[in-house]
Amino acid sequence: MMKNLKTKLIVVYSIALVCFISFLLIYSNLHIRKEFTTFLKNELQQSIEYINIYCMSFHKPIDKNFFTYEIVSALNNLSKKSSLRITIIQHDGTILFDSDADYQSMENHLYRPEILEARKNGTGMSMRFSHTVNTDMLYVASYYNYYYIRAAKSMATINAFIESITRNIVIAGIIILVTSIIVTAVIATAFTRPIKESLQFINTFFNGNLNARILNYKDDEMGYLQKSMNQLADNIQQRINELTNEKNKLFMIIESIHDPIALIDEDKKIVIYNKAFASCFEYPETLTSKYYFTVIRHSELNAKIYVAFSQKQKISFEETIGGNHFQIFIYPFAEPATGILLLMHDVTEQKRIQQLKSDLVGNLSHELKTPISIIRGYLETIKDNISDQKTAEQFIDSALANVERQNAIINDMLKLNQLETSSYITNESISLNKIITQCVELLTPKIQNKNLAIVMDIESLPENIQGNAFLAEEIFFNIIDNAINYNNPGGSITITANKQSKLLTIHIADTGVGIPHDELPRIFERFYRVDKSRSRETGGTGLGLSIVKHAASILGWTVEVASSTKGSIFSVHVPIS
Repeated sequence: MMKNLKTKLIVVYSIALVCFISFLLIYSNLHIRKEFTTFLKNELQQSIEYINIYCMSFHKPIDKNFFTYEIVSALNNLSKKSSLRITIIQHDGTILFDSDADYQSMENHLYRPEILEARKNGTGMSMRFSHTVNTDMLYVASYYNYYYIRAAKSMATINAFIESITRNIVIAGIIILVTSIIVTAVIATAFTRPIKESLQFINTFFNGNLNARILNYKDDEMGYLQKSMNQLADNIQQRINELTNEKNKLFMIIESIHDPIALIDEDKKIVIYNKAFASCFEYPETLTSKYYFTVIRHSELNAKIYVAFSQKQKISFEETIGGNHFQIFIYPFAEPATGILLLMHDVTEQKRIQQLKSDLVGNLSHELKTPISIIRGYLETIKDNISDQKTAEQFIDSALANVERQNAIINDMLKLNQLETSSYITNESISLNKIITQCVELLTPKIQNKNLAIVMDIESLPENIQGNAFLAEEIFFNIIDNAINYNNPGGSITITANKQSKLLTIHIADTGVGIPHDELPRIFERFYRVDKSRSRETGGTGLGLSIVKHAASILGWTVEVASSTKGSIFSVHVPIS
C-alpha cells in the first residue's frame, strides 16, 4: 500500500509535469509561428508596396508589354536579395511575371485564396504548400485596380526554427522530467517513510506484539500523529493487560471450583468451562466451541437446558450423573450476550453424609438401646431379689459390664467425632516401635486371657519419624485389639515391619476367623461387624476400624486388609521423607 502511494505521487507529479511541458511546447510553437507569420506578412506587404512604387515609376500600364528586360532583371534581383518569390497577376488571373517559375506555363491564379481575399479586402494572405517550388509558402497579395502583386516567402526557415525550439524544449523537458522524478522519488520516500513506519507498527501491534512502538518520530504533524498512536497503543496494552488479568482471575476462580461449571452462548456452544465439567462428562477433547448436546450425554439435563433457552427462565433440579448426585442450576442471561450459565453442585458427599448420619442414628440407637434394656432388666431383677445378696451382686456386675460397654461406645464416638472435625493436628517426632510396644503391653491382659502368642519383628523401624502420637496409638491399638477379639483361643498375632525406599509397612496378622471376601469393603464402616455376637461377647463397639481409617487419613497413611479362612492381615503404609 505504501509502495502504491509513493508510486502515485511520482506518477501524478510526472503526468502534471508532462502536461505542463506539452502545453508549453504547443503554446510556444503556436505563438512563435503566429509572431513569425505576422512579421513575415508585414515584411511581404512592405516588399509589395516597394514593387508597386517601382512599377508605377515607369508610368506605363502593367500588361504583357510592360515587362522589359530591365524591369524583369530588377525584379529578379530583388527576389534573390530578399528571398522572395514575386508574382504579378493581371486582373483576370493571367500570370504576367513570376520570379521563381515560367509564368507562361503557370495556370490561372484568379481563384487563389490570397487573390480572392485581396480583390475583396485589398490585401490577402494564404499559407500553403506550393507544388511549383515544392515547399510551404506564405503568400501575401495586394490588389491595384487592374493587377495584383503577390509576394511569397518560404516557411522552411520558420519551420526549422520552430523545430529547433521544439527540440530544445523537448530535451530540456526530458531532463527536467527525469530530474523531477528523481527529486520527487526522494521527497516521496521521505514523506511516506513515517506513514510506512506507522503502518508497520499497526500491523505488528495487531499481530500480537503489544510492546511495539514508533521510535524517533519528528516534531511535526506526522510526528504528533505517531506520538498519539504510541499513546493509543499504551492505553490499549494497559486495557488488554487489565482484561487479561481479569480473565485469568476468572479462569482461576472457575478452575478452583470443584463443582462443574459451563457457560453456553446463544449458538448453543460452550465458551467457558472448568476441569470439573470436562471430567464429569469424560470428554477427551477441548470443549470450547462444541455444541453442549455433543458433550452432555444426558437427555434430562439437555432437555432442561433447552427449556431454559426457549423460556428464558431459571431452572433448578437434582439429577444423578455418572454415579454422582448433583444439584443443578441453570441461569439464563441476556447481557452482554444471550446464553446460559450451567452450575452443577456436587451433593454426593452431602447425601452420603446424610445417609451416614441416618445410619449412625439408627445404629447408635440400636447399640445403646440393647445395653439399656439389659441394664433395666437387671435392675428390675435386683429389685425383685433385693434380699438375695448373691443374686443381686451377680446382676449388678452384669449391669456394670453393660454400662461399661455403653461408656466404650460413647468414648469411641467422641474419638471418631474428634477425628472427623479436627482441622489441625500437631506434627511431632514419634517412635513407632515404642507406640506398638505400648499398645501390646496395654492389651496384654486380654492376650493372656485368650492364651494368644505374640510375635514381634519391628526392629527395622527407624528410631523416629514425623507424625502424631495420639493418632498413631489409636491406629495400632484398635488393629491389635481387633486381632485379639476375632482370634481363636490359643492362636497367635504376628507384628512385622519392613522398609522399602520411602515407605514403611507394618503388618499385623492374626489366626482368627477371617473376613469374608465380600465383606472386606465394609469393615471400616461405623458399627459394622462381621460377627455381631462375638463382638458383643468381647465388648467391641464396632467403631474401632472406623477410627483407624480416619486417623490414617489425617496422617496421610493408608491401611489395607487381606483375609482368608486362616486369618486376617492388616497392613499400615507410612510414607517417610
